[in-house]
Amino acid sequence: MTRLSVTSGAVAIALAVLAPLQSEAQSLEDDLHLLRLEATPIGALPPFALPMPASRNHNYWGARVQAGYRRERHGPDLLAVAGGIDYQYRGGSTIGVTAGLQDRDCDLSAPNCGRHAMYGARSRIGIITGGSALGSVFQDFSATNTLGAEIGIGYAPNILPGMNACTIDIGLPFSVALFQRIRAVTFLAPGMVWDVDCSNGGRGNRASYLGSFGVGLQQVGAREIDVYLGVQRIFRGNSGYQFGVTVTYVRLQ
Repeated sequence: MTRLSVTSGAVAIALAVLAPLQSEAQSLEDDLHLLRLEATPIGALPPFALPMPASRNHNYWGARVQAGYRRERHGPDLLAVAGGIDYQYRGGSTIGVTAGLQDRDCDLSAPNCGRHAMYGARSRIGIITGGSALGSVFQDFSATNTLGAEIGIGYAPNILPGMNACTIDIGLPFSVALFQRIRAVTFLAPGMVWDVDCSNGGRGNRASYLGSFGVGLQQVGAREIDVYLGVQRIFRGNSGYQFGVTVTYVRLQ
């Protein structure tokens, strides 16, 4: 047996041993990437529609309550609840802050199970608002389409021992609203989210695509309350679907 054949055999054995280890390490890194994305408000809470365009002569304050349930393909499901405050400038663009709690992934964090805090801020800008061709089907000439842009940041401390989560996301929300007294809304939003490195818990600075869809009712009750049901998915291997409800209150003037 030549020295070359012995060396080749040793290399082949080494590669056969290392390949599963590399695959396992990559799988763990993907799981941690998803965990960090799903631990901040963009991944833990349900989507909701752009606010109705309002009078350009006034600014509006609003409050928001959200509950989200992420149904995972693998691992435990995660429940999150949060509240927020939004400010709508001149009846158009909004900026808001969010704070809440989410269940920890007990498979990874045991015995430190329980809940972790999460915080976020988001700005949403209405780009185009116009009449909807869909409204003619229902003989509703008050129907509107709204296309916007949004950017958000999120932070969740101690999602695992020694690991924090930080995210930045962008999206293009689009909504169609029908009828006058109570507005029926359908909305969707493609986007991207980045896992930003803010701890020693693995590599950050990775991006994933996400998509959201939902329906809602605006101007419910005293015309100051909106209710939305939304679903969202991060397009990454083991990610499941996130479902939830959002109730908003806008103080009209």
